[in-house]
This record gives sequence, structure tokens and C-alpha cells, in this order.
Amino acid sequence: MRRLILIALAGMIVLACADSWMHAIAQSGGTQYPSASRITKDGTAVMVEDYAVLPQSRWSFDERNPPRNDFEGLPYQLARANVLASEPRDAPRSSARFFVIDQNGNLYILDKSRREFTEYIAFNKVFPNFANASPHGGFGTGLGSITFDPAYAKTGKFYTVHTEKPGMSASGAPRNDVLRGLRPGGFATTSPINPPAGEVGFESVVVEWTDSNIGNAQFEGTAREILRLGFSFVFHPIGDLLFNPLARPGEADYGNLYISVGDGTAGERPGITHTIPQRLDALQGKILRVTPDVTLRPQDLLSSNGRYRIPSTGTNANPFVSTNGARPEVYAYGFRNPHRMRWDAVTNTLVAVEIGAGSWEEVNVIVKGGNYGWAEREGHEQVFVGGPNNGRTGSRVDPPVAFPASDTIIVEGIDRPLTPLYPAAAFSHRDGVAIGPGFIYRGKLMPQMLGKYLFSDIVTGRLFYCDGPEMLATKGARDKSAAIHELQVVYKGPFGTPAESAVKRRMFDIVAEAYSRRQGFPIPNNVLPGMSALTNAGQLDPYGAAYGGGRADVRLSMDGDGEVYLMSKSDGMIRKLTAVVTTPSSGR
Repeated sequence: MRRLILIALAGMIVLACADSWMHAIAQSGGTQYPSASRITKDGTAVMVEDYAVLPQSRWSFDERNPPRNDFEGLPYQLARANVLASEPRDAPRSSARFFVIDQNGNLYILDKSRREFTEYIAFNKVFPNFANASPHGGFGTGLGSITFDPAYAKTGKFYTVHTEKPGMSASGAPRNDVLRGLRPGGFATTSPINPPAGEVGFESVVVEWTDSNIGNAQFEGTAREILRLGFSFVFHPIGDLLFNPLARPGEADYGNLYISVGDGTAGERPGITHTIPQRLDALQGKILRVTPDVTLRPQDLLSSNGRYRIPSTGTNANPFVSTNGARPEVYAYGFRNPHRMRWDAVTNTLVAVEIGAGSWEEVNVIVKGGNYGWAEREGHEQVFVGGPNNGRTGSRVDPPVAFPASDTIIVEGIDRPLTPLYPAAAFSHRDGVAIGPGFIYRGKLMPQMLGKYLFSDIVTGRLFYCDGPEMLATKGARDKSAAIHELQVVYKGPFGTPAESAVKRRMFDIVAEAYSRRQGFPIPNNVLPGMSALTNAGQLDPYGAAYGGGRADVRLSMDGDGEVYLMSKSDGMIRKLTAVVTTPSSGR
């Protein structure tokens, strides 16, 4: 087994002066786990308005009982609204519609004027081995993401990723009796690229679609499987796909697809899988860069499955194409669950959010060849896997474990110890549970937020921001981290209520009330499906208000104009951030 050796030989256990060590760490950048919530509202408030209601796709359940507050509660979510995406501006109908993902398996087209949904591709019907949260479990299973080829307006090409459970059907080919516009001739599945250690139970599949008529709302064309990755568990599969929006035809990065890949929980499991996020011979726990169009740069390396090329020539080659034993697809590594990425065109910066394990949530600025530390670092701390301190970071051990004197990691295949890159911003599990997608705001509706990085906590629904330039200036240093502020929500809704009903609200309550309303029967105490210790019934938010239990399951999406939408898997609603406003005196 390849081994990762952490250089941490001296001063590991603090036997005395623990308080002074903790103080020093706090003074040098806040790298200790806090004793209470640190993020507060600074007076900035945003108006949130209902925008659209997804068709319900939940599994049926007994309406006499409230939703379950555990992993079995996922089928109770009304529609797992996950992504809202705009077509490229030169597409004929880009100004009139969005593409919207319900993670339960539906890719919809949303008409902007009528706010109506049309089913475009039903992945849960088209792919025989499609794996969803029910009955397979896993917050990340289902239909994950979509991105459009830079030449989409001419070619009709776009890319999706979904999860499959191998062996449920003899054939994994898509069914054109369900998707009648699909011409399946020539479709073939690829062999999965499995992790180098551990069992495999699920697969993530990247598919290239070519729609011959992007002017209507029906798919008519072909599908081609690009990549299939195996994972040991249902969590942390492939998360996101995107292209560099600044790359132009003829430039080195044009047509390169970036793929964010989770570790399948390998990193937090003691034993042979623990080092997978740091292993360059594994694709799990990485951000990949590949070229789906094999004719674009024929001099580049062809993948082992023959479905894509790998940037391997010139000055913009992938960083490990010449590293012995490394997978050439790897662009950056050391990730747990980098489930969403965004490329800011103004600053030419790729940013990924990463859901942490037991302590920290991260915003990472991605650079080619960067090592982001997992599963030896979490947030700005050392993390332990296995043994008596399993799952804890250094400051959470009793007594605290001092950070290694030499902040380096040895990675097999690299001839020198490496200092990992640290988050540009991070928050602890005192303030949230799972970081949601984020964007540097570039729209027109909220000029006060220009250049601010907006993001959420998925579970609680809290909305945050930090200063974009401050975040980008951290440059991966351990002693630097952008300050995070909470946005006050002012809710104008629900549908059909007068404008003067706008009050300051908590997103968790907005989602819970809509969930109850859409069910058509009352659910007491703002209970939502799913589970989280932070929002269990009776737990208090940082301002003393009780949660009802479950997950708000809130994520942000940004459209082609730079405006921000808020989506919830629990209530199946899409809402829009429409203005920065003065905070009303009523509400909470």
C-alpha cells in the first residue's frame, strides 16, 4: 500500500500551557475550534422572494406522521432542487429559460415568463441503474450537475453527472422508449475507474449530450458516456462540472472540462482508504481537467477509455502528466467533498466549496497542482483519523495537540515535502453543518454586494458573505482567512401575499412553513426531513431561537446575469435575492 507520511515529529502533545497555546493560535489567525458561534449579522439584509415551485417528486408517505429526522427522511423531501443554470448567452433561448435539476432525477426547463417547468430528461427513467437518495441513501446521490459546452449554441452539447448502482440492470444504456428523442445508436458504457483501495458500491457517470434542436424544450439527439468513477460509499461522489468561461477558441484551456470529485468518504475511514485523497494514482478526492472533444487537440494524451483527452502538451499541461504513477487527469487534490465550483470571470479565479467532516467548512481558491490537505488537514487545523482522537482536529483534543512544527505533507511521487493550501474562508460547526455553493456577486439587483462572495450553510439555511478581494488575498496561507458575515433575510412572500408582508425571517422557518403548506396539512414545530445534530428539535440558533428538526437543505445558484437564486431540496422551492434592503423591526 502506498503510504502518506505526515511530517509531524516534534511537540505533538501539549502537556502544559494548553491555554497559552490556544491563545497563540487564536491570535495568529483563528485556527482553533471556537467554543461558540462566531458569525454574526452586520446589519446587511437581502430581500428574498418566491420565484418558482418545482413539481413534487417525493416518495409517498403517511400524512399522519411528520417527516423523519434521520437519513431515512430524504424521501420526504418534496423536490430536491439542486441546480439552476443558464445557457450560454449566444444560445437562441438563453434569455427565456433556465435549466433546473431536481436531484431525484429530473432535468427541467423552466420558462422564465410563465414560471412553468417542462420535463427535459428524466434520468431516473432513462438510466436503468440510476441511484437516488431513496432507496439507496446519500445526500449526494441522484442527478448532480449540468454544464454547457462553450460551443453549445452551435453544437448543442452539454454535460451532466449522475450516480448509478452497478448491477441493477444488465444494460446501463439509456432507454429511448422513455426519452423518445434520444438516438441511442453507438452509446456504450465505459469501465469504471475505481479507487486503488477499498470496495466499490456506487458510480458517478459523466455524460455528454448533443441536442440537435436547442430551440425547443424536447431533447432530440445523442448521448455519449465520457467517464465513470467508482466510490466505496454513497456520499461524496462527483459533484460539479464546468468550463473556463474566459477561454476562447484556439487558447490552451478552451474546451477543457473541470470535474470536482469527492472521496467517497475514504479519507475519514481509518485503514487503507484513508490516504486516497492524497494519492495521485487515484481520481477520488480530486479536481480533474479533461478535454471531451478528442479532435480538439489531437496531440494531447488520449484517456484509457478513449472518450476524452488530457491536457498534456504546451505550457498549460495538467500538473502531473509527467509524474510517475500519477493519474494525468488530476488538476488539484486533497479534497473531501468539493461539491460545487464557480469560475469568477472578473478575477479569473476558480473557487470551490468543500463540505468538511466534523469541524470545519471551507471556501478554497483552486490553483493548478494545489494540495488542499484532506485527510491530514481540515479547515486550518491538523485532523486525526483513527486512534483515540479519530475525527478530531488538534484544538479539539484534550489536551490540545499542537500543530506540526513542520507544516508539510509527503506525497508519494512528489520529490519534496509539500505545504498544503488552506481555505480562503472557513466556518466551524458552531455556525453550520455543510457549506453550500458560493459565488462572487456580479449582478445588478444588489449593487451593494458587488465583489462579495455569497454562500450558505445547507442545513440551517443561514446566508453568509465575505469580501471577495480579502478572500482572494489569502493565497492559501494558514494564518489568513477572510472574515465571514451573516446576511439578514427579509422575506417577501409567500405567493399571493401583499408586498407589505415583507418581514425579517430565518430561512429555516421560511422553508419549514412552505414545506407544511405544500403538504396540505400542518406539521408542528417547523419540522423538516433529514437530520442534523445542530438543528435537532430544541437546539437553538446563535440568536436563541429554537429549530424544529431536520434540514432546510438550502443552496444558492447564479444565473447568466450574475443574479442569485436560493433553492431548497426540502420544500422544492426556488426563491430569488432581489435587493439589499433596510431591516424591518418585526420578525427574526
